[in-house]
Amino acid sequence: MKQKPIFWILFISLLGAALYIHTFNYGYSGDDGIYAYFNRVTQKGLAEWTELFQYGSMNFISINPVNTSIYRPFTLLTFAIEYQIFGEFNATNGHILNVILYFFLLVILGNLMVILSQKKALPIFVPLLVLLLYAVHPIHTEVVASVKSRDTLLASLFAFSAILYWVKNEGSFTLPKQFLVGGLFFLSLISKEETITLMALVFLIAYFFQKRSFGASIKSVIPYLIPVILYLVCRAIVLDEAATVYDSKINSVLYGVSGGERLATNLFIYLQYVKLLVVPHPLSWDYSFSQIDVQTFANPLVWVSLLFFAGLIFVAVKGLKSRSLISFGILFYLATFSIFANLTDSLTIGSNLGERFLFIPSLAFCFLVVYGLYMLMQHYQIQKAPLISLLILMPFLLAFSWKTIDRAKVWKDGLSLSYSGIETAPKSWRTHVMYAEELRLEAAKLKTTSPDSARDYYAESVVHFDQAYEILGEDASVSQYLAALAESLLGVGDTTRALVVLEQSIEKQPDSHFAKFKLAAISFEQGDYERARRLYLESLQTKKPDLYATYKNLGLTYIRLNEKANAVAVFEKALEVQEDPEINRNLAYLYTELGDLEKAKAYGAGEDDFSVEETAFLLAMRAGNTAFENKNYAEAVRNYSEIEAAFEDFGGSEKYPSYYAAYGKALLESKDTLASKARFLKAYEVDPGNSVVLTNLGTISFLKDRNYANAEKYFRAAVEAGHEDQFSAYTNLGTALIVQRKEREAIEAFEKSLQYGSSRSVLSNLYLLNKAVGNEERMKYYQEQLANTSNQ
Repeated sequence: MKQKPIFWILFISLLGAALYIHTFNYGYSGDDGIYAYFNRVTQKGLAEWTELFQYGSMNFISINPVNTSIYRPFTLLTFAIEYQIFGEFNATNGHILNVILYFFLLVILGNLMVILSQKKALPIFVPLLVLLLYAVHPIHTEVVASVKSRDTLLASLFAFSAILYWVKNEGSFTLPKQFLVGGLFFLSLISKEETITLMALVFLIAYFFQKRSFGASIKSVIPYLIPVILYLVCRAIVLDEAATVYDSKINSVLYGVSGGERLATNLFIYLQYVKLLVVPHPLSWDYSFSQIDVQTFANPLVWVSLLFFAGLIFVAVKGLKSRSLISFGILFYLATFSIFANLTDSLTIGSNLGERFLFIPSLAFCFLVVYGLYMLMQHYQIQKAPLISLLILMPFLLAFSWKTIDRAKVWKDGLSLSYSGIETAPKSWRTHVMYAEELRLEAAKLKTTSPDSARDYYAESVVHFDQAYEILGEDASVSQYLAALAESLLGVGDTTRALVVLEQSIEKQPDSHFAKFKLAAISFEQGDYERARRLYLESLQTKKPDLYATYKNLGLTYIRLNEKANAVAVFEKALEVQEDPEINRNLAYLYTELGDLEKAKAYGAGEDDFSVEETAFLLAMRAGNTAFENKNYAEAVRNYSEIEAAFEDFGGSEKYPSYYAAYGKALLESKDTLASKARFLKAYEVDPGNSVVLTNLGTISFLKDRNYANAEKYFRAAVEAGHEDQFSAYTNLGTALIVQRKEREAIEAFEKSLQYGSSRSVLSNLYLLNKAVGNEERMKYYQEQLANTSNQ
């Protein structure tokens, strides 16, 4: 290769980074939110950046925050800086930064391997092929394509930069340079702690490449050991104590497993890691129970793994004395993988297997493959070893590149990622539950604009929630997803089962807010406001209540219970948590009802169309209408009378055409016939064709005024207006005609009424009327009808 190594390093690094260019337009997925949009501090930019160093990195997430587990403040700081620069979180920025970090990491690794190869007089194609194989390996897609995995990229970049600087300054490693190396390594650790194992790599480089003695190689680690101690001290001070063993097999199948089963399960998992390095298909973002379950030595693969790793250890130990680079590669892999190996109960991690855990160990694998191939070339003295080696590796390089591009596509968004999991890890409870969650969230977005599509998403969500719980079984239930299942059930209209699931959720997690909140919401929708109030109040007593939503809903509940003062109190508490124009409007209405017009104006100040006077008018109108519907006519009259003087000022009959009709009816039922007539006449002016108004005017004219001609006019108009009760309309008209001695017209009206119904009084009137006019045939007919009615 005539070009300088740096040219090839840059070319390979660009090639490796280019495999992920299509991720630039992808959204957030997986755990991205815990560092970005679910993080209460990074969402504020640099406003509270110092807090990132004062607490554990899981203390800032909005979902189940805890001050335990991890301490990665520098990674969080980069997210805060990102928000400060761009003003909001955009997944594109995160994806671009990840690809840039991957590029620079490849450049650092390429330079490091070239320098180490020169120390062993290896031809330049060896480190370059190692870099190429590493750059395109699909096992890295989870790290590069996931925005959250910026922590792994930063940690690796800082750690390998420290090691590269140390190697380049081997002969003049002064104290300032030692401080620089220590500083870089400390930045690595506060980005992500997994690089702590690279202290072993420092020892291995000193021993195998710098040919230092065993003791001198250990001393080489000191500049790295000091920042490790400092990090562990900071971590111990900042983080709260937490259980070191996961308490359920849903987090780790090694829970409760010891002896032979633990060893067998670990060996099985170790072999799966090797398999993924050699044949990275299928790849999955999750390998939870029961995709991987407890193993025994009855499984032949466990024995294969035991023999394989025993052989590796034998070769590694045997090559120590001769400083064999095969021994170096094996020890490099085992050392960097050890932090994920679940070696003891106290070191058990919360994942059975993770492709991201191979991000650094895979470099050792690539080295072993290429160096092994080089040794084979040397053994058979093959000419043109660089070209032949490239040709041998080319099918793998092309296949790996294609797989990397294809695999990175699943990180397009949360729905794509979770769906890929049920295809590649169909036995995992977690893949099903996360796909169900993504479907539920998608349905929630669609339910207002496309309810049919939302229902389909909810239905599919229920299917996968059920599959997840079926995999878990009764002994390993995960109660935190019961409330989400209930929400999906509500989305498909299965309220009955949703209520059962919510009750189960409360039984298993009595201090959980969501289930009680949802039950309260359902009770509200069903009109059980007393139960809704009780459940909302209980949900406020849970550990992490959603204060804003609960206070707001509780306020609406108090309104339905007509407890205005309580509604005001909780609405104002809701505003202390979050501003909401709707709550301001409700408070303006409530204070108007309570008579505190100053506060009503204050809360309505932000509304251009808000008027205290008009609000008072509307509230009285609403109260009157409600009383009218409940047949509380005295209360209706009181409310209607309050607004009569201002009626025209706020739109009058044009805006409220039924006001005078309802007012008149309420007065009539309250026995104030004179006032009733006046309002009905106004209603008649507004709508002369209102059959109800016409009927009431006719009734008043007939019974009160004894003006039968006027009554006939109104009743006849009611008939012509198409009164909904035509039987009564014609009967009224017939009665008005009788008293005016208009027998033949009355007969016609009563006979038309019989087309819509019948009664003894109508038949009796027709009998008498036909007798009066001398129509004996019709008289006998109605006499028979009356007789038949009596016999029935």
